[in-house]
Formats: sequence, structure tokens, C-alpha cells
Amino acid sequence: MKKFIFPVVLVLIGTGSAYATKAVKENKKAIEAGYRLVNHGGGQFECVDAEKECTTVANANVCTWTGPGSAQLRAVGSETMCGDLLYEIPQ
Repeated sequence: MKKFIFPVVLVLIGTGSAYATKAVKENKKAIEAGYRLVNHGGGQFECVDAEKECTTVANANVCTWTGPGSAQLRAVGSETMCGDLLYEIPQ
């Protein structure tokens, strides 16, 4: 009986650890700082940190910034180019 229980326990612990590791990695990928694209005119753009956290997981609510005006927030691509559209973090 001991020969059977020990391997089963090891497999269950290993499986649980694998799922926990996967969940943590996916959670880190899902949260990103939102950036807004600012047009300075003359073809000059800047990607500015909106100081708001958003998620990469698509849902019905696009992550937005409201200040003087409003803008859809995106992941940072470079200083002059914002990347993919981000979404509100579900509450």
C-alpha cells in the first residue's frame, strides 16, 4: 500500500505546483501600465504613462484615461509608438 500512496502524493503535489506556477505567470502578463498617445503636431507623437493599470485580457470595457479630454490606453511599444489596446481590470 505504501508503494502506491507515495507516488500518487508526489504526482498530486507536482500537478498542483505546475498549475500554481502557470497561474502566477499568466497573472503577471495580464496587468500592464496604460499609456496614451499624445499628438504634438507635425507628425510628432509621444507615448505618455497615464498612471493607470489595465489588463491585456480582452473584455467589453476598453481602458480609458480621462483628463483634459480622454484617450484609449495602450501597452507601451516605444517612446513614439503605443502598442496594443488595453482593457479595464474587472472588479
